[in-house]
Amino acid sequence: MEKHKLLNLPRLEVSDQPPYDPLQAFVRDNHIAIEGAPNGPLSGLVFAVKDVFMVLGSTYGNGHPDWLKTHGPDSFTASSIIRLLDAGADLVGKTVCDELCFSISGENWNYGSPMNPHDIRRFTGGSSAGSGAATAGGLVDFATGSDCLGSVRVPAGYNGLLGMRPTYKRIPNDGEAPYCASMDVTGYVAKDPDVFVKVSEVLLGSDKNNVEFKHLYIADDCFQALDAEIYEALEPAVKLAGSKLSQVHHVTVAPEGLEKWINVFRLVQGYEVWESYGGWIRKYRPHLSRGPKERLQWASTITRNQYLEALEEKQKIENYFRTFLPEDAILCLPTTASVAPLRTTTLEEINRTRAISTNFLCISPLTSTPQVCVPLVIFDDVPLSMTLISSKDTDLALAKFAARLVSEFCAKDGI
Repeated sequence: MEKHKLLNLPRLEVSDQPPYDPLQAFVRDNHIAIEGAPNGPLSGLVFAVKDVFMVLGSTYGNGHPDWLKTHGPDSFTASSIIRLLDAGADLVGKTVCDELCFSISGENWNYGSPMNPHDIRRFTGGSSAGSGAATAGGLVDFATGSDCLGSVRVPAGYNGLLGMRPTYKRIPNDGEAPYCASMDVTGYVAKDPDVFVKVSEVLLGSDKNNVEFKHLYIADDCFQALDAEIYEALEPAVKLAGSKLSQVHHVTVAPEGLEKWINVFRLVQGYEVWESYGGWIRKYRPHLSRGPKERLQWASTITRNQYLEALEEKQKIENYFRTFLPEDAILCLPTTASVAPLRTTTLEEINRTRAISTNFLCISPLTSTPQVCVPLVIFDDVPLSMTLISSKDTDLALAKFAARLVSEFCAKDGI
């Protein structure tokens, strides 16, 4: 494990004008900024929100200019944003996301693609791309996003951030763009572990039970899917996590194969995304980039029966996982199958590593469990992240465990 090489830029302030934006992280046409309450646990911190959330006084754009043109002003502010403002944080702007959030690369051909502050030659990861870039670059202290198949976790991993995908519906996602109702959640990222804990306490609230984690489950079927050099690079981080718990176990997450799980995920996600966007697409005929267009075309072919069968399989997976992972255990696995790819990487290679990554990224949404990305490794001079999953509604305990790992590692290395 090596020291992170972070790019720190001037922190933003509340302004009526679109913010200083060297990383192409922020939207401009629908910019909005709001001062938080004068006092609170987040007082003195600034944050950004992914441009899929309603903020009174603006119109959310959902990563597409035609969406922005065909929707009226937001009628209220999402409750997750109100929580943060009431806690004293200042909102300084909205961040760029992938087109209709139907990608994990961090590219947006309409607004420009946010840049990875660790290496601008590399992808930022999406779809909460701007949130990841702005936080890693030091423009904001933290940022919110939405996550279905890694839209918070991938940019967290690629940008060296603590990133939380909470238990399904743990954080209210009212005021969010329609997407995948049964699996999409509101998440967040932060660079500083103390900030991450403070934001976690505000957004997550208290856990139902006081949980003390005792066991680390190492997901062999996930780690063995990695290229050998990535596997070896992550081993010190896994050992560090295991050293903080009483027992370490090697497990297989999906005895029938994670390929089956990702197929269930795709059917549920695809059907629900088309339910959310199909009517709008048929009415307005928006110009769609190749990737989102092809995925939406496929989604439109999923039948109601296929969807209902997939929902039944999802419930079976969730029931199995409830017995597989006890409340006092944490499951450890990779966040993604690689570091952030270079933008010059061949499409064949990007598709290969993306396919591997989706097998890891589908576990949390299928099982409705919390997952946190832990940035402890540098590989090829950029971040490589492992990730931790715990049982439902143990989110705050998991967030604090992850933050302690990062704090201890940074203190040990003098970062």
